[in-house]
Amino acid sequence: MATAKTGRETKRKEEEARSTTDEGSVTFDERGRAEIESRAYEIYLARGAVHGYDQDDWLQAEREFKEAQS
Repeated sequence: MATAKTGRETKRKEEEARSTTDEGSVTFDERGRAEIESRAYEIYLARGAVHGYDQDDWLQAEREFKEAQS
């Protein structure tokens, strides 16, 4: 018996198809996430690797990424 795809699955696949680059199956979202993750880690290290600020580091890295994109 075939299972119907949910609206969420269909939407996700459509978004992935739109964001696929010529470089292969790596999507903009995946590259963006990797850049944000790397920058958040840099911020963490620059602060002396003090734990407990991971969300702040992530949000700052996100802001910087978005600013660089505009």
